[in-house]
Amino acid sequence: MFARIFIILLILNVAGCVSTTAKRLKDTGQMVSIPDARTRVLEYHESGQYLLDVQASVKEIADAVEKAVVGGMKYPAVVMSVEDVLVSTYKIRKKQGFSDNVSGRKEVDSNVILGILPVLRPTLELYDSLLMHNVPVFLISHRPENMRVSILENLAGVGYSGWSGLYLLPPKYEKDSSGFYEEVCRGLSGTGINIVARVGVIQSDTAGAKVGTAFLYPNYIYSSR
Repeated sequence: MFARIFIILLILNVAGCVSTTAKRLKDTGQMVSIPDARTRVLEYHESGQYLLDVQASVKEIADAVEKAVVGGMKYPAVVMSVEDVLVSTYKIRKKQGFSDNVSGRKEVDSNVILGILPVLRPTLELYDSLLMHNVPVFLISHRPENMRVSILENLAGVGYSGWSGLYLLPPKYEKDSSGFYEEVCRGLSGTGINIVARVGVIQSDTAGAKVGTAFLYPNYIYSSR
């Protein structure tokens, strides 16, 4: 069911990607110069390898959900982070030279406020398939509640609709968002929902919650938010 859909999608998308021998970004424990790190990020993303890795993650999630549904699990659901899972910050971070400074973070914030982050197409295809098979999706953003309207407009503008909940940071988490994802998942589980997959892009996105399986999208830019 899910697996068949995404095998077809994967074949179609791979056909449009450029073959590559680009090195993936791995933590080798060795010092890497800033120019070299930027070059590796560009090479990884623009060679098409990043998209292939996203598609591989999508298929793993689809397989896990299919297994749960076929196995008769009651009230299955998926929880997903927003940035770099549903929509991409790559273009704006590339423009900044992948700098993680105050100026860089403010520019990302401005793009969130404007609601112009582009869609990650494989995720949208997965999302639509989940809803088509009556598997609800809950969304989590590490943005504060006052950005809700902008995030809603961004998601709707790139094709997302029909999610079952969008959770943004309450004031108590704005200085340290660790634990927020876990709290949301525990709250959902307490209502009887069975979370099959927790999808994020960094470890803290999916850490802590002992429900479902954690899936991390390829992380081409940062190791911490």
